[in-house]
Amino acid sequence: MNCRGYKHPYKRGMENHRAMYNSKVMIALLMTASLALSPIVVADDAQDIPTNAVNTGIHDSLVAALSHADLVDTLSGEGPFTVFAPTDEAFAAAGIDLSTFDTDAENATLTDILLYHVYFGAVNAADVTDGLTVQMMNGDDATFSVTNGTVMVGDATVTTADVMASNGVIHVIDTVLMPPVPYTGVGICYNSVTHMIAAGSTMEECNSYMYVENYTMGGQSLTGCYNTASHALTEVSQTICESYTWTAPVDIPTSAMATGIHTSLVAALSAANLVTALQADGPFTVFAPTDAAFAAAGIDLSAFVTDEEIATLADILTYHVVSGQVMSTDLSDGMTATALNGDDLTFTISDGTVMVDGAMVTLADVPSSNGVIHVVDAVLMPPADLVDIPSTAISTGIHTSLVAALTAANLVSALQADGPFTVFAPTDAAFTAAGIDLDSFVTDEEIATLADILTYHVVAGQVLSTDLTDGMTATALNGDTLDFTVSTDAVTVSGATVTLADVLTTNGVIHVIDTVLMPPADVVALPDGCDYLVSVDDTGYAFDHTVLNVAVGETVCWVWTDSAMAHNVAEIAEEGDTMRMIGGLYSGAAATTVDYRLTFDEDQTFNYVCEPHASMDMAGKVIVGSGVEAVPEPVPVEDSDATPGFASSLAIVSILGAVLIAQRRNNERSD
Repeated sequence: MNCRGYKHPYKRGMENHRAMYNSKVMIALLMTASLALSPIVVADDAQDIPTNAVNTGIHDSLVAALSHADLVDTLSGEGPFTVFAPTDEAFAAAGIDLSTFDTDAENATLTDILLYHVYFGAVNAADVTDGLTVQMMNGDDATFSVTNGTVMVGDATVTTADVMASNGVIHVIDTVLMPPVPYTGVGICYNSVTHMIAAGSTMEECNSYMYVENYTMGGQSLTGCYNTASHALTEVSQTICESYTWTAPVDIPTSAMATGIHTSLVAALSAANLVTALQADGPFTVFAPTDAAFAAAGIDLSAFVTDEEIATLADILTYHVVSGQVMSTDLSDGMTATALNGDDLTFTISDGTVMVDGAMVTLADVPSSNGVIHVVDAVLMPPADLVDIPSTAISTGIHTSLVAALTAANLVSALQADGPFTVFAPTDAAFTAAGIDLDSFVTDEEIATLADILTYHVVAGQVLSTDLTDGMTATALNGDTLDFTVSTDAVTVSGATVTLADVLTTNGVIHVIDTVLMPPADVVALPDGCDYLVSVDDTGYAFDHTVLNVAVGETVCWVWTDSAMAHNVAEIAEEGDTMRMIGGLYSGAAATTVDYRLTFDEDQTFNYVCEPHASMDMAGKVIVGSGVEAVPEPVPVEDSDATPGFASSLAIVSILGAVLIAQRRNNERSD
């Protein structure tokens, strides 16, 4: 295997810097015209760098350190090198005690410090640029600044420049340079050449890139950028491959720009003037749709021009943002969170897959300096703005009849009030099945009946499906009671099945049902002493209860007040007769106000008619007990032919007795 140009994540070998020298343009580092040459350093350009350092008289500590780290031979080599040489005073100020560097690890640390002062290549002072950054021989970067003629490398000031040697140049500095401590916190894998991040990369993966040529693995010869942690191979240049650095996160828009798959998102944020907002401290959690997601959503940013259109775009984008940092480990199935636009996001987690309002999280927990990014595969569209109950019903397309009925009953304004209300909304099919003809509701009484039906579908307050329990009851606006059943299969309300629950509105909630609910008949209060009440129905040509089954001893009352026509109760001999039975029970002459009561003391069937309307079948029947009157056994009579006229006299007496009994029974019932 040829691992050409491979560098350790934090310390790269001197051989690599030599190779890099062949590909880099020599960089001017220092401006000699501005440097105070104090102290005066005497150099011999025929001698190498270590020899010249010995001869300066102010670099004994540096030479001793190079010797301790076995770097004298290295810096005596062909080079060329540029050495930033700390003085003895600088070493003393740094508190570096060479006696403490004994172990291999300690000596490696000393080597790292010393090589951080060496650049491979001979660089004289000229054309220095403020902010210039170069890579030193230990693999770390050093940055230069130029202020009012003073040149600094890191925290060290160049006090003497261009001390020439046979194999390079020395620049004297007043401070020992300490290599930067590698960043190991939560961060991103940044490529300093492409200015992109390897989203989702761990620190281990970020520090494990190496460029290989003709690398044999599994019988295959590989050339490219190989990651020893993930074992992934990418076809990029060696320069790009060797430029990954684990660094602290940057803000959300900058991170999104650097992923390479969020160009559309960043452009949209810019168009909606949201970049600055998402660069604020936050923290924020952003669900970031990819470029492919934007393409699939058909979002054309050029279509968002007016203030209203830009506000719509901002509404869409802020629906992807939650205030606070929500990591993937914070999510739970069924969890909701309020987005910055005010709408709720709902999360589902199943078999390790996380969904947010239908979009799949394809890459979670991309850190940023002001929050976290979760990559999603779809653009989230905010739910339509809520409207009131009647307006929502209109928009469903299946409640035309309900809305027409609310209009006919003058209830639209009532259901546009603040509420909140819960409406059980029958579909158009339900209205058709119920046979409700709105044209038949014309009079005030008929419209009141329609309003009674409709308000039987409304409960004051917002009752969500999750609030319902099996056996629960609720009082509708018309005063009647609704009964609920809840099972694993369905939710029903007074016999109607809820087919769609929890349609939210600005003033309550709608539950769609498959049946029109009919209010129960009003219960009429019975007068004192009455077990049953019979009156005249709305037509005036029939009793409202034509057949009653009562127990022996119960009382039936025929009562009406100020009816439009006169009525009465007259006993008939048998069902179907239209003439009152002679001697039968009788309420009296027909009248508009009647209060007639009968208490039945024995099993029988009482048939009766209303005399003025008997020909129109205005009749009724009361079945008492079994409905069959007990017949007394006949008394035997001795036959006597010796008494003339006795039989005929006995017959007359029998007839008179029957009449008297009938009259007495009538009187008893009337009492």
